[in-house]
Amino acid sequence: MHTIPSPVRGSLIGLWSAAILVGAISWLLAPATPLDAGTWLAAILFALGLTIFEALTIVRQHDRPLAVTLVLLIAAMIILPWPLFLLAVAIGAVAGALARAAPWWQALSLAATRWIALTAGSVVLMIFVQQHTYGATIASPSALIGLIGSGLVIYLIERVASASLIAPMMGEPLPAALHWRLDDASWYALIFAPLGGMLAILWQQEVWAFALGIAPLAMVQISLRRQHKLEEALSIADAQLRTANARLLSLSRQSEHLQSLVVSLMASRDVPTMLNLLGERLSALMEADSAWVTLYDEHGNLQLVASHHLPAPTEGVGPQPIPLPRDYDLALERRRVTLFTDRHVQTLAPVAALTEHSPWQAIILLPLLDEQQPLGAVCLAFEQVRGLKEDEQRLLAAFARHAAAVIQNARLFRRWQEMQIELGRSAKLAAVGTFAASIAHEFNNLLSGMLGYAQLGLADDEVETKNEALKVVLDTCKRGSSITGSLLTFARRRESRRELSDLREVIDGTLTLMEIELRKHSIQVVRQIEVVPLTICDAGQIAQVFLNLLTNARDAMKPQGGVLTVTLKPEQGWIVLQVEDTGCGIPEAIRRQIFQPFVTTKNATGNQSGTGLGLAVSYGIIQNHNGRFEVESEVGKGTTMTIRLPIVQEEPAEAAPAPIPSLHLLVIDDDEAAARGLIELLERAGHRVTYCAHSAEAVAIYTANQFDMVLSDVVMPELDGITLLNVLRSYDPVASVILFTGHIEPDQVAAMAASGAYAVLRKPFAADELMAAVQAAYHDRERTRRTLAGITEPASLR
Repeated sequence: MHTIPSPVRGSLIGLWSAAILVGAISWLLAPATPLDAGTWLAAILFALGLTIFEALTIVRQHDRPLAVTLVLLIAAMIILPWPLFLLAVAIGAVAGALARAAPWWQALSLAATRWIALTAGSVVLMIFVQQHTYGATIASPSALIGLIGSGLVIYLIERVASASLIAPMMGEPLPAALHWRLDDASWYALIFAPLGGMLAILWQQEVWAFALGIAPLAMVQISLRRQHKLEEALSIADAQLRTANARLLSLSRQSEHLQSLVVSLMASRDVPTMLNLLGERLSALMEADSAWVTLYDEHGNLQLVASHHLPAPTEGVGPQPIPLPRDYDLALERRRVTLFTDRHVQTLAPVAALTEHSPWQAIILLPLLDEQQPLGAVCLAFEQVRGLKEDEQRLLAAFARHAAAVIQNARLFRRWQEMQIELGRSAKLAAVGTFAASIAHEFNNLLSGMLGYAQLGLADDEVETKNEALKVVLDTCKRGSSITGSLLTFARRRESRRELSDLREVIDGTLTLMEIELRKHSIQVVRQIEVVPLTICDAGQIAQVFLNLLTNARDAMKPQGGVLTVTLKPEQGWIVLQVEDTGCGIPEAIRRQIFQPFVTTKNATGNQSGTGLGLAVSYGIIQNHNGRFEVESEVGKGTTMTIRLPIVQEEPAEAAPAPIPSLHLLVIDDDEAAARGLIELLERAGHRVTYCAHSAEAVAIYTANQFDMVLSDVVMPELDGITLLNVLRSYDPVASVILFTGHIEPDQVAAMAASGAYAVLRKPFAADELMAAVQAAYHDRERTRRTLAGITEPASLR
């Protein structure tokens, strides 16, 4: 009894007891019948047939059998004497159920149910045929009605018996477990029972006629079984198809999210922000508990550069060395997305404390490859064991390739920016070197004239002579001031700024600086410089472009010398600057490419060398001024470079920015006096301000509170502004930071912008300049957050 489920033990005992009682009573009430060998043989055949048909029975949902066994049972009820009939029913039910691997107690329950149901069915049939079922004549309308009623009673009793076993196991009431079905009842009453009666009539007529009736019945049962197997196969296939569709839909959504993430990464040129965004968004998409990004530095050392939700704190600020880089090297040698659930879960940990103990059970490593060379890896850690399917692996591998390309491009862009800054500094230093001799010669001439007239004025007592000498000295000083002004315009050390400028002064001043250098190479300068309207431009950049043209013209006319004609004139809304030389000219093959970086004419036309960057930089400057750059050249005769700049006398009006709410601002400045004025301005504008005098404490204050924006000085004794900016951005990739300082170098501005500073204000700055920067930074931050969240920005806010 210990193998019987405990909830149904009572129901089983009751069912078996009722069956034994019903069988005993029906046996005693049945008429006595002699049992000869033929009768025993018939009973054996029916027991065998019932066993076979029961073994082929298919049990569908809610314990609904799919079989024609009832047809044979109805026929046996009429053909066999009652004791042998009950015996054949019990043997067929138990043997058939065991043959289809049913538990023994279910086999006995089936036999008990059959005894009860068939006994009740036989009573119904006896009522209509007015005789015992054994050997009854059923070829009559009343017998047909009796058979239909018998089939219906058998169905009802089988359902009640089945429900009495199912209800305790499922924990539901008996009515809910009955599962009446009209179509099943119709099969029992209108098909199975009449067919059983027909087989009985065939037996009574001729045994071989019964055999002819049993054959198609067996084929029907076999067909039903095959149909059920086909339905099962179709159901399994449908379930697999649904699973595959769900998997495909999940992969499609993952692919869309990963594509969106790639677009977000491409939109950011700030490498720290990009890496933090990569770890955070990918971790959320893959439902990882932690994530981190590692990259090789220029020395080949693997560094932790970004992390998200690590269970242990990192040491210090900025990139940090990986504790066990050799394990990463071995993992990256595989060149594929890999799932680790072994010791690598600890050896791949980004922090030393996690290599000894970590809560993770699995790590997915995505290699970042650039032309099959590893840049680093993105790691996703999971606290629960998980798998990695092949299609998911392929999707992550494709994403990793795109992410590696974006990261490499961002690093190259940052390196290019640094090189551009260095190139500009080198070009200016080279130009200063070129000017040195000319400036020294020019100033010596000026000083000689001033000295002579000063001595003349001292030696002569006449007022007129003294005034004449002082006038010459004054004019000479103005000449010297013009030279130094031109030099400062060219080499000024501040950020690029466009303002209303007189290009005639710029061109005259630059020519003055180069005049001695040109005369030294036997180059005659012809000036055709007219008065031109003032225009908004960066005078220093235009001077740099003009100087580059003068230098190229000088080199083209070496060593024979020649004529250099400089033309400046207005022309229908444009200012035209032309530099024409009588040098060697530019070959046609090179002329089409001269504005491309690293393309130079000097190596092709003489013994001089050049980097091929001067015209490329100049072309970019003119393009940024919405100007045009034209070249005409003939080999052996010379070259004419023409620049056309639009006359712009006022900046285009900008739409008034939308108002901003009251913000919580963090002001960081070691100069308390300067900070007080700044705080007062911000508070008058309606903002809430927290002040921090020590930059080392600013990080803790920022992480412990919710700030909308940070305003920080650059030069501070503990952490300078750029270092502090990088630290804050490592905690909050979209942190809005405005820096201010009294000493701004162009390379510093580029470094601050590359680190993520929204704006750099030069002290002293006006209140409206400060408020405009705060307002613009707020709107930019909101646009960034909407972009990262996938929210389309309203056209009115663009």
